[in-house]
Amino acid sequence: MDLIFEAAEAQAYERWLETPAGEAYVRESCALLDRTLDFRPGWRVLDVGCGLGVHLAHLMSRGAMVHGLEAGPMAARLAAGRLGPKADIDVGDAHDLPYDDNSFDAVILVDTLEFTERRAQVVAEAARVATSRVCLIAMNLLSPRTWLAHLPGGGHPFAGAMLLPPWSLFRLVREVLGPVPSSWAATPPWRGSNLRHWPLGNLWALCAAVTPRYRTRPLTVTSAAGAAPAQPMTSHGRVGVLHRIK
Repeated sequence: MDLIFEAAEAQAYERWLETPAGEAYVRESCALLDRTLDFRPGWRVLDVGCGLGVHLAHLMSRGAMVHGLEAGPMAARLAAGRLGPKADIDVGDAHDLPYDDNSFDAVILVDTLEFTERRAQVVAEAARVATSRVCLIAMNLLSPRTWLAHLPGGGHPFAGAMLLPPWSLFRLVREVLGPVPSSWAATPPWRGSNLRHWPLGNLWALCAAVTPRYRTRPLTVTSAAGAAPAQPMTSHGRVGVLHRIK
């Protein structure tokens, strides 16, 4: 069952962001975005599972045109209030994004997959609406810091998340997108370190390239009276078809 931040969880998360642990999380996750997303000012970026909008605020400060989607109405309202009129925040389902194909240059999912069960569908939908890349950031199952943060009574707002090993992100991307170019990074072992590939980093980021994909339906041509029935016709162009995963 997918987990949604309702009013109590959203408010607790907002308070946690003001703690030293919350500030460190924002700093480290935004640094990972800078390392892996490689976006340009003016890009349209969608954050699926945007929470309170902290990562959208970071991207907006760097010139991106930001859009967020959140399942919880309370969290969405808090995000809209935090970001102001320059950001569009929608309430919706990550498994069935309410956007047209190729609506955004990039799509990010920061600690979103840990709260969903049908992860392949979520990544497939993210790829459908992106024209350039999809960036996944998740808590690392192998990290001692992650385990300590999820001890009972620790007060971490993501305590109910299903932690993912790094290889599951690579496998998920390959299963959904195929052998596309990708790059990864993790939080370094100490602040100020330039070590990019630290396998025990508490956060992992995987950014994968995508190509424009479209949902298509067969086109049935009605024949003239007395003529042989026409068969459904489909395109044979160079456009890939993304089959939705149920």
